[in-house]
Amino acid sequence: MLIAVRLFWLTLEAAVAHFHDGLAFPVLLLAALIAWRRWRPYWMLPVIVAEAVYASDLFAHATGGGKLPGAMSNVFFQIGVFTLLALVGYVLGRLVPNRKS
Repeated sequence: MLIAVRLFWLTLEAAVAHFHDGLAFPVLLLAALIAWRRWRPYWMLPVIVAEAVYASDLFAHATGGGKLPGAMSNVFFQIGVFTLLALVGYVLGRLVPNRKS
């Protein structure tokens, strides 16, 4: 249980770091757009994978204290982080009313 809480907390720290470096915004906006247009959720997969590969390459040689710099270079961890961000964007996009003419 403690490991799951620590992993979730590490994921939240990485998401906050992506807000600081600007990588979280395209995923949030595209996921919200996909939800607002009422497209299927699997349309988010290319966005998630592309951002995760780019972010893991960006942080490939990051150094520092703690577990976050090492985790940021792992592409599978980044896929989890961007999946969380995309789900938040998708929920926010579904909340906005879509009026079809």
